[in-house]
Amino acid sequence: MKRSLALVLLAVLAMSTLLFAACDKKENEQQGITVAYSQLTSTGKEENTFAELFSIEHLKDENEKAYSKIEVFDKEKKLDTSWLLLPEGVDKVSGAPAGVNIMTFRDRQNIMVSSASTMALINAMDALSKVPMTTADTTWRIQEIKDAIDKGTVKEVGKYSKPDYEQIISIGAEKHVTFAVFSTMLDSVPDVYDQLTKTCNLRIMRDQSSYESHPLGRTEWIKIYGEIFDMRDKSDAVFNGQVEILNETTSKINVPEAERKTVLIFYTTSTKDTFYVRNAADYVTELVNLGGGKQVAEIGPGKSGNTKMTQEWFIQECSQADYVLYNWTSGASGVKDESLQGLIDARLGDWFKDFKAYKEGNVWRTSNDFYQKMDKMGEMVADIYKMLYGENVSDTLTYVNRLK
Repeated sequence: MKRSLALVLLAVLAMSTLLFAACDKKENEQQGITVAYSQLTSTGKEENTFAELFSIEHLKDENEKAYSKIEVFDKEKKLDTSWLLLPEGVDKVSGAPAGVNIMTFRDRQNIMVSSASTMALINAMDALSKVPMTTADTTWRIQEIKDAIDKGTVKEVGKYSKPDYEQIISIGAEKHVTFAVFSTMLDSVPDVYDQLTKTCNLRIMRDQSSYESHPLGRTEWIKIYGEIFDMRDKSDAVFNGQVEILNETTSKINVPEAERKTVLIFYTTSTKDTFYVRNAADYVTELVNLGGGKQVAEIGPGKSGNTKMTQEWFIQECSQADYVLYNWTSGASGVKDESLQGLIDARLGDWFKDFKAYKEGNVWRTSNDFYQKMDKMGEMVADIYKMLYGENVSDTLTYVNRLK
């Protein structure tokens, strides 16, 4: 009870600070105008290349000022949230439909992020300066994000499931943060959502990119943040660069489907008794497919994530894979010897030496940042293609490395 009261008082103080600051600026700044929603006309909706779970529509008012409407959809493709981005100088929109969140130009200068994918994409467009706070749910492998947190330019404010509300309110008041992007894990803690929206006064967009069926659909979400920050040149350059690399790679593949290399993507833990194999519809499996490979067996058809397998089942289904791609991020905690034998000793066993990929020297691992670099999907496909079909290929590529 005392904690809740303290939060409310802090929130009131923060709002008071914002109001006084606004009053101080009134004499020096032109007051923003109000526009009627009915006056806005659409100039066209963008056609996404791969993404299916967001849309961006462009509008204008009677004075030719430009607006944007972003709609975000859930995994069932039902509308989740809708956002109307106002141009500089426009503060309000009258008559907006229920459910449309209004974002002023000022609202878009600083945001909170609690989504690893979103942070990676924002970093890729050199916009970390617009994220004064994030949650501490990720062990970062992206150097720029690590450095920003270490320097304090991006502050960690608790975990998504247990945020530091006092710090969020304080930073929110100082930096005028009214908008946040959270992963869908927030749905598992509805009480946290209530505190963030009611006490911290945040409007929340859920990052639904993990439900995109195409890997580069995840990367395409960078367009949302480019639109919010008015940095579409940078965001689109990142995305288009990955599409170009993808197209260059897929144009090289001339192997019939039946003759493509088979790949086992998996990890295990120190218990050594359960094996987590990537499902057929998972985005990492799709990266392999785009790179000219195919799943070793029909495991988890129509599903993302992993299938848990016993050792007997694992050997039966997976031992004849041409290549192994081991998920190092999830399956190598505490493995001190980062060699193939070190992995066998710590996580597998000598039985693994009967696998075809082991015998032929085709056991590879993911890089430490493989699962964080949502902005590099095209390059990952290129690396996987090189792994499978490259001549005199290096053992150390950017996102996959051969274990020896």
